Amino acid sequence: MVATDPRLNQRRLWWERLLWIIDMVAYGVIGVSGALALVHVSDYVLDTLLGQRWIITLFAWLMVTAWLGLAGRASRVWAVEYVGNVAAGWGAFVYAVVLSSGAFGGSASFAAFGVAVVATLGMVRRYAELRIFTSEPGIRTKGWLRDVLDRRTRNVVPRKHY
Repeated sequence: MVATDPRLNQRRLWWERLLWIIDMVAYGVIGVSGALALVHVSDYVLDTLLGQRWIITLFAWLMVTAWLGLAGRASRVWAVEYVGNVAAGWGAFVYAVVLSSGAFGGSASFAAFGVAVVATLGMVRRYAELRIFTSEPGIRTKGWLRDVLDRRTRNVVPRKHY
C-alpha cells in the first residue's frame, strides 16, 4: 500500500475542484455566446461570411449545446457532458476560424479571436479527460454502452488502484 501525504491530497483536491469550476464557467460562457450569436451577430462576422446566415446558425447552435455539457458536468453524468463538449468545441472552433481573418486588424477582433481560441482549447482539454474516462482499463461489465451510461464523473479521482 502506498501512503501519501494528506497535505498533497488536499492540494490535489483543491486543484481538481478548481478545474471543475473552470469547466463549468467555460461551458456557461460558450453557451451564452452561442445564444447571443443566434440573436445578434456583428456586422464584421456577417461581412466575413458574405451573409451566409446558415454558417452563423450552425456554429451558434453548436455553441448553445455547451449548456448540455454544463448540465452533464454539474450533475457528473459525463455521458451527457461528452455530447455537449464535442458540439461546443466544434462551435467554438468554427467561430475562431471565422474570426481569424480579421484577428490582427483591430484589438476588439483580436480579443474575440483569442477568447474563441481559449474556449476551443478548454473544450479540447476536457475532451481528453472524457476520453480517459471512457477508456478506463478493467471496467467492463455489461458492454461498452451500458458502462458509458452508468459511469459518472467526480470532482476527485478515486485513488483505489494502488
